[in-house]
Amino acid sequence: GCCGGYGGYGQMNFGSGMSMPSGMAPGMAPGMDQATMNMMSMQMMYNPAMAQAAAMYNPAMAQVALMGMQMNPLAMMPGGMNPMFGMPGNPMFGTPGAMNPMFPTMGGGALAMGKGMGSSKGGGKGGGKGGEGGKGRGGKRGKKAGSKEDQEFSPSGQEPADDPNRSAALTQVYREGTKSKLTLNEVMEQVLEFAKDQHGSKFLQSRLDEADKEDRQLVFTIIKPRVATLANDPFGNFIVQKFFDIGTVEQRKEMVLELYPKLGALSLDTHGCRVVQKAVQHVPRESQLQIAHKLQEDVVACIESMHGNHVIQKCVERMPPESVAFILKAVEARTYFMSSHTYGCRVVQRLLEHCAPGVLGKILDEILANVTKLAQDPYGNYVIQHTLQHGRKEDKKQIIDVVTGDFLNFAKSKCSSNVVDKCFEVATSGEHAQALEEERAALMAAILGEPGAASPPILAMTDDRWGSFIVQRVIKHSRSSEREQLLNQLQAAETQLGVKGKRILASLLGQGGQQAKAS
Repeated sequence: GCCGGYGGYGQMNFGSGMSMPSGMAPGMAPGMDQATMNMMSMQMMYNPAMAQAAAMYNPAMAQVALMGMQMNPLAMMPGGMNPMFGMPGNPMFGTPGAMNPMFPTMGGGALAMGKGMGSSKGGGKGGGKGGEGGKGRGGKRGKKAGSKEDQEFSPSGQEPADDPNRSAALTQVYREGTKSKLTLNEVMEQVLEFAKDQHGSKFLQSRLDEADKEDRQLVFTIIKPRVATLANDPFGNFIVQKFFDIGTVEQRKEMVLELYPKLGALSLDTHGCRVVQKAVQHVPRESQLQIAHKLQEDVVACIESMHGNHVIQKCVERMPPESVAFILKAVEARTYFMSSHTYGCRVVQRLLEHCAPGVLGKILDEILANVTKLAQDPYGNYVIQHTLQHGRKEDKKQIIDVVTGDFLNFAKSKCSSNVVDKCFEVATSGEHAQALEEERAALMAAILGEPGAASPPILAMTDDRWGSFIVQRVIKHSRSSEREQLLNQLQAAETQLGVKGKRILASLLGQGGQQAKAS
């Protein structure tokens, strides 16, 4: 309640958070109504600076101030004794000269109390006129510190003109944003300063989109020797990425040469990894080979990195198979580990998507040897699903056989239930669905059980958290005769069904009614 006006109602602001009922003029006798007095007393109890200032400005407020102090005896004790407020000794308020985290004053320490109680930029400058954080008596309303305007154009919290180290051109961009009338040519001497600044970087990106070849070349000549430094800068990396997007083939090749010595470190960096991905995406084949040659020095570290794995994935997606042989070799040596790794599993999935099964022989063999463990792993189950989607016909058959052999356990487990769903999908409508007809029939038998069985497997699944999901997915992938069998089994055991099972039955009955109407 101290920053630029207390949040009460029907009040007149005194600056620095002090207020009084709007119908009360200075010098009024203290015979105010009890409700108003209580309200003011409570405000002063929680804001001792307000109590002091109000009594000083209007002696008639002394009675109210006294009530506030009586209700909170700690309020007016010297520095730091009141843990919420206190005076300059209170560590919450900082020391003079430091930024005060509670108030909009720049000077820190206690509130600057002048005749008009204005909260000013200098910690009390022009008290009666009202500073930039408050509204003094007779003063004009200043901009509120931390306002949207300050945040948009002044990341440091200062007005643009207040930073002596900032160039005049960048200051103008702070004030005007990307709509500034400055041209790219006019800021050429400040390109590096702009590139490393949030607003300057945005300005450069917008101007580079519109620039002609000559101006782009001038900017490129300036940034080229510092490309590696800019690549891991929070704002400079966007300028490097921009040149990979709009630059000439020669400019892109030259940037790769500049980045080459630090490609490994950049790939592991939050900002640098984005630059390397952009390079892989846009450079010609010879430059891609240079990148691959450098990355193979520590490819495992990249695969296991939260940033580097994206670079390796991009290599798999954009480079020909022979260029990513170093990635294949690294994964072949640790296939199970990589398949169950948070980031490694993503690289394995990209390999399954983009490489021919013929070059993935060792990796596929290792995956198939660990179907049960990987299917129940939080990351490995995605690798099994991708193998079902992109693997060879025989790979799919082997996985479905493993799942069918322990169907209930797979279906009732959080991770492996996704694999069961994928098995039904690829066997029903996938690339090799016709060749997997026998495997699909075995899957359906695993959920329906033997004909006439008193307790078919489906009953154990209907009210299980993950099993019920599989029942619904099986219904989706089922054919009319299979759906009828599912319906008959659920109706026969209706009294044994729980809430989820009854919902599934109701859904099946509804589907049957719709099909009857359609026919």
